[in-house]
Amino acid sequence: MDNTKFGPPKGMRDWLPQETLLRQTLIRLIEHHYQLYGFQPIDTPAMENIEVMQGKGGGENEKLMFKVAKRGEEFEKAFREYAEAHKHSLTSGEEQAFSQQRSELSDMGLRFDLTVPLARYYANHSNDLTKPFRCYHIGPVWRADRPQKGRYREFYQCDIDIIGGASDNYEVELLLATDRVLKALNIGKFKIRISDKRLLNDLLTGMGVEASKVAGVALALDKLDKQPVEQVWKEIEVLGHSMEVLNKVDGFLKNALHKQLDPVHFKIGEAEKLWLNIESIRQRVHAVNPEANVVFDPLLVRGFDYYTGPVFEINVEGHEFTSSIGGGGRYDGLIEKLGGPKNTPAVGISLGFERILLILQERAKAAQPLRPTLLIANNGQSDKDILALAEELRSEGIQVEASLEGNKKLGQQLESAQKNGIEYAIIKFEPGKKSYTVRQLSTRQDKEMPLAELYDILKRFSEGVEN
Repeated sequence: MDNTKFGPPKGMRDWLPQETLLRQTLIRLIEHHYQLYGFQPIDTPAMENIEVMQGKGGGENEKLMFKVAKRGEEFEKAFREYAEAHKHSLTSGEEQAFSQQRSELSDMGLRFDLTVPLARYYANHSNDLTKPFRCYHIGPVWRADRPQKGRYREFYQCDIDIIGGASDNYEVELLLATDRVLKALNIGKFKIRISDKRLLNDLLTGMGVEASKVAGVALALDKLDKQPVEQVWKEIEVLGHSMEVLNKVDGFLKNALHKQLDPVHFKIGEAEKLWLNIESIRQRVHAVNPEANVVFDPLLVRGFDYYTGPVFEINVEGHEFTSSIGGGGRYDGLIEKLGGPKNTPAVGISLGFERILLILQERAKAAQPLRPTLLIANNGQSDKDILALAEELRSEGIQVEASLEGNKKLGQQLESAQKNGIEYAIIKFEPGKKSYTVRQLSTRQDKEMPLAELYDILKRFSEGVEN
């Protein structure tokens, strides 16, 4: 039988037990560090009403949204209307109406990020939440993107946000928290690039780039981490600029790529003010933590239209895929669009969990996690005695896996347990006695130990696994 047709949907994946344990371990570590900064956990539905998800500045991701069709009679009615409109070729005047009918086949969508649902969440519950509201949200999102290495259609994001705080000291705190988390994850060499959503456009305008071509130049520069500089430059040239403008852009680009920024470039209109503010944020981060991997990058472009000020992007050196592992920025105004309080300031950073996990696995920085679980091996004891001991130990708070197949040799049981991440096993015991022969599977050493000592070893082992 061909099992491929019964696999998970394209771009989605199953998680084996050891992978799931590793994911859970990393999530607990991330949560621990977010909580050090006073962030509280929240959650929202996997689906949102279509009105919430569309037209809120999600950029290309809105086009990649998985839409959910109406159900039952509502779908049948909408589909009949759609089919009726589709019977004849449409005139230009009918195209807009037809598009509207087509969109009415769906009334909900799977969330494509966690920021828009958070904005809706805050708009609904602002009266019940403290201000500023610090929260973290870890959960799956969905995008109908083309699957590739490090990019899935279903993936986890880990977001931290501060809502209701206008001070850019909140940007400083978010950057400090993110730097701490990434170092705790042992992610390798990384940098958190920061800039301002408005800065690059102001710089390009100041260099003489025509207003109609600014977005095209910015879009080309955004591909610098994916394409050679020569190819990016060709995309800029074909837009059609005077030689004077091209020389200015070329000089700025070369300086930016070589980290030799000339302050003269920023003394243009609002650009200087924006630059000084970003530099102030970076300096305050380093004043608190001189080792923080936060750098200013004027070439940074973030695709979401809802960003209104400082923006961030996180890159790791030496990874095979080209996209970032996270990013964020300030999104003042988004909450108001969803019916929330006017002029509500908000800022956040999101980590792409699957890409972080992939990097850790490839670099062998995260070994297959051990489980704080004890095996009771079947070494001639009755199933009744094994089950009774297992229940007794579970009542003491010990995680127990009982081997209940007497036809398996002891070596096979222990080998299977070790592959499953188990480190300790009871290989011999007498019913009613509080002392057991325990084997540490990694060293193959046996020791007779009482319950209290066994409990203490497993407790310390569990704490080591958690940390």
